Amino acid sequence: MAPRSFYLLILALAVLPVTSCSVVEDAGLLTSPSAMGNGSKSKKTEVKTDSTKFSAADKAKADREAKKAEESKAAAAEAKKVALKNKELEEAKRKLAAVEKSEAAHKAKEDVEKARTMAEEKLAKDKETAAKAKAREDAKLAKAEARKKAEEARAARELEELASGGGGGFFSRLAIGTPAKYKSEGHDVFVNQRVLGTLEPANAKIEISLSEQRARIYKLEGAEKVLVIETQVSTGKSGHSTSPGTFKISEKLPTKQSTLYGHWVNADGVTVPSSGSADSRPAGGVQFVGAEMPYWMRINGGIGMHIGYVPDHPASHGCIRVPSAIQPLIFAKVGLGTEVTIIQ
Repeated sequence: MAPRSFYLLILALAVLPVTSCSVVEDAGLLTSPSAMGNGSKSKKTEVKTDSTKFSAADKAKADREAKKAEESKAAAAEAKKVALKNKELEEAKRKLAAVEKSEAAHKAKEDVEKARTMAEEKLAKDKETAAKAKAREDAKLAKAEARKKAEEARAARELEELASGGGGGFFSRLAIGTPAKYKSEGHDVFVNQRVLGTLEPANAKIEISLSEQRARIYKLEGAEKVLVIETQVSTGKSGHSTSPGTFKISEKLPTKQSTLYGHWVNADGVTVPSSGSADSRPAGGVQFVGAEMPYWMRINGGIGMHIGYVPDHPASHGCIRVPSAIQPLIFAKVGLGTEVTIIQ
């Protein structure tokens, strides 16, 4: 028994380390109570090693997530800064727009004030110009009125002298020569003093010859006519020819200005170059001044007889121009309704 037991013991002792190792190796899988005491330390060591590996991966993941979170946070902060900058920019734009609007309103107000000032200055200047023009016109009218009265007085004296036979008695009344006061330099004028005193609107007749450029005033005595006044005239030039025909005097004015022809003046009343037409305002022209037509006698529409420049050819715009020395006498001897015949 002893030897067998000895050998069994020896065998058990020989086998025991191997068996023990096997238990330890399998301790992680086998939970045998007999093996727990010797294999617990090895199991803990193995578990500790797996836990370390798992924590490193989690840490790396956590680091990545933390980095990502930081990046997101930084991006959010940057976005917030950009939003703030944009808000500041919009506010600056709003303030700038408000300033520009205020400046525009101020400029508009200044422009309105400037325009009003300019308008007031122009109105004042226009009033001054109109006042000057009126003063000149009043002066012209006063002169014309004075001249009219002088001519009327002269005509009255002449008629009185002719009626009374004054200034030379019987032989003076027989004289047919033209008095010096009716003569006009450069013009052929005739006055028959013998019958001048008896010429009046009721028996007067005017004949104008376009081909001769002469006007004749006759006294009608029944079927006969006696020449009393004859004078050189100037009728309408080419393009403005005087129309022939028989007409009657429809208007008599001692002073008149043309509404169609004359000259233009500037704001200071100085004549500026122009075509002489009322319908064509020249540069700098402010007011049209019609041509003077003293001792006006309307014959046909806008055509009449009046004092004017009388060259030895047709030169008017259709009217019959008469020398200044004789037209007042003709004006005094004819009247409204006196017949006027214009022939070629």
